[in-house]
Amino acid sequence: MAEEAIPGSVILFFCPLPVRFVAASGWSGQKSHSTASLIRASQAAQISCAGTGQASALDNCMQERESRPTSAPDAIVIGGGLGGLLSAAQLLQRNKRVIVLERLPHCGGRFTAKTFQGVQVSTGAVHMVPFGSSGVLAGMLRRLRVPHRFFDADVFGSFHVHGQQYRARGLLGVFKFLGPRQFFWFTRVGYLMFFRPLPARESHLPFDLWLQRHIDVKRNPQLVAFFERISRFALSLELSQVSAAEVVRTTKNMLRYGAPAIVDGGCAALTGQLERHISQQGGEIRLSCEVLQILQDEGHVTGVRVRDKLSGKEEVLVAPLVVSDIGPRATNALLDNRKITQAEVLKSKAAKEEEADLALHEAVGLKVHVLSDVSLIPHKGIMYCLDTQRIAGIVQPTNSDPRLAPPGKHLIISHQVIQSNNVEEERALALADLRRLFGEAFDKHCQVLTMGTYRGEWPVNRLAQGEDVLPVTSTPGLYLVGDAVKPSGYLMVEGVAQSVNQFLDLLDLVDQEQGAVRSKTFSARTHRSRNVTSPPSRLNAIRWLWKAPGNSGKI
Repeated sequence: MAEEAIPGSVILFFCPLPVRFVAASGWSGQKSHSTASLIRASQAAQISCAGTGQASALDNCMQERESRPTSAPDAIVIGGGLGGLLSAAQLLQRNKRVIVLERLPHCGGRFTAKTFQGVQVSTGAVHMVPFGSSGVLAGMLRRLRVPHRFFDADVFGSFHVHGQQYRARGLLGVFKFLGPRQFFWFTRVGYLMFFRPLPARESHLPFDLWLQRHIDVKRNPQLVAFFERISRFALSLELSQVSAAEVVRTTKNMLRYGAPAIVDGGCAALTGQLERHISQQGGEIRLSCEVLQILQDEGHVTGVRVRDKLSGKEEVLVAPLVVSDIGPRATNALLDNRKITQAEVLKSKAAKEEEADLALHEAVGLKVHVLSDVSLIPHKGIMYCLDTQRIAGIVQPTNSDPRLAPPGKHLIISHQVIQSNNVEEERALALADLRRLFGEAFDKHCQVLTMGTYRGEWPVNRLAQGEDVLPVTSTPGLYLVGDAVKPSGYLMVEGVAQSVNQFLDLLDLVDQEQGAVRSKTFSARTHRSRNVTSPPSRLNAIRWLWKAPGNSGKI
């Protein structure tokens, strides 16, 4: 079944990115979003409002809280994707009254699944969590006491090259396909990335140019393909689209945290647990509820205007805090009471490819779900494909949880970056790669279930790795979370979870300011990050030399 990706949790509203969103960096890489930088951005936004003669954010917030009815929510979350659900759960833990508004008839966004022919077909993710049971998402779920279980990979990965699959339990296993000469340069690059501080003049370079400075790319084709395929699978970007600094930070985090993991029951099971947790804690989730406008008064957010898609009834919800999980462009349009469809997004993108508002680009990709009678990948990790035209990597999540497919069947999911505007050609190249990888077994034992493209309003990431904005906006009371707000070095759902931690630190800052604003005792220097988690010890990366660290074999 060839299709566009399963519809998302929001309609994308297309408009330029004005100053109301604070960019964390250009694509060329940036320092991680420290608490101090978030504080400065928050204060700058408030100063900007004060400079126009508007009431202070804190005074507005306190006045609204005093005037609102007791039944009104303390916070409204726009979008029931993973970032929105995590934000709601965290706010409920702080005794806030919360309403989650989701445009679709289900939650989860690109981190859920639909049952098709007995298979859990994911809406975006491949049922995988990048840092596994040791990651940021796992830590947040434990703190929230949300039931979950992650099955960590049992290998660093396998690599399809020279017409065969090489299995590497740890980093040293890449010697099998690189050989002595390329392995020497592999260790050289590893030294430059992990033991030598990255010079400022190199941090802004695209990673492909950085690599060219340090190795002979023509004489090391498999080594170049190694980095290229990992970037395409993990970031949905070409090496020319991501900075050396961002690759270094992300790779360090991947090694310090631990092996990637498959979610027990798949993405939908975890989304369901979060929904139940929110309901049990007194939160409200409204499905098929479309946000039409984010409302403001004197520069401060006051609530939202919504429409029930089933009844057509419109309503105004009042709250002093709005958290948006629908991306910067869509949030910006809601402030201006504007929206367009997916078709208009793609048309506008094609027509305005050179305009400044598209300098911040999303990550796009294509995933193929395949049902197989036989197992084609003999481990619980990722098979990187170094000798393909398009497919970057493949997982077989049923190796970790057989329930994701019918009994005796195997679910296989491939991922690739969309490299042209010809989607049909991209799909044909994906099928050609699958036949190249698996030979006769593919035609004899495999059935293609879906071929989903992720772009426009429904991309892999709303902003590419390293181009993310900060969670604070210049509209007091309005914050961003999600895959366009990922801190540097954190990818996919780990970045989403860490974006929620950033938002919580900003919320703590506002609470501290409210307590000190009249006594004028608050100082940004006294504020400490309580929620943003730091990576584990660098010594953890040593474990990767021999095997994939994690709970594989223990559960």
